[in-house]
Amino acid sequence: MSGVPGHPPVEGASAAAQAAAAAVAPGRPIVGLRAVDTGTRGQAWLIAFEGPAFLCLDDAGRPVASRMRACDVAQAALAAEIVEEALDAAALRAMTDAADGLAAAAAGVPPAAVEALSRAADHARALAEWREAPERTEASLIALDAATSLQERAHAAYATFVSLTDPLADRQGDLDADVLAALVAAEEAAAAAGLGASLGAMMGEGMAGIAAAADEIAALHVTPLR
Repeated sequence: MSGVPGHPPVEGASAAAQAAAAAVAPGRPIVGLRAVDTGTRGQAWLIAFEGPAFLCLDDAGRPVASRMRACDVAQAALAAEIVEEALDAAALRAMTDAADGLAAAAAGVPPAAVEALSRAADHARALAEWREAPERTEASLIALDAATSLQERAHAAYATFVSLTDPLADRQGDLDADVLAALVAAEEAAAAAGLGASLGAMMGEGMAGIAAAADEIAALHVTPLR
């Protein structure tokens, strides 16, 4: 990741926070506003203006004065963007449908593999519900940690499925056509849902970029930071 982030959504934003932002930076069009909970020091708000320019408000609607606090809030908002972009609810639900399809046509597939894919599907379903929940309008580090942990379990279960079904590649000709099609569908759906990769590892690799982008946001803050 480089540069400033995409604008956070305005939907569901606090009218009071919007009013406070407009009072601090009159005449600047607000293009995005997001509630942020870093787990410490209460809720904050990250506002994006045309320009680009940014403003971080505390839970009382006052501009933050600390550059460190502004960076913490920006990093939480950026992390939320990464997680939410990685977790597509429709793709996750499609993966659960593909797992059900394989379970229904499982002749010749090791039962342990079917069970592992079922576990991955259960986690994927929970992730889809997490992604679609109304509280996702707030970028909460605690919630992001929970989602990352859930995705790690889905990824691990899917990796088990892959290891158990790899030997089937050498005897595809012996498999029923419906079973083979169900296996391919499950693999494609899991890939589309991002279960082939570790979200935790991706977040770890992206932390340097997140920190750099947060610094850029702080540099574009409309009020002085110290």
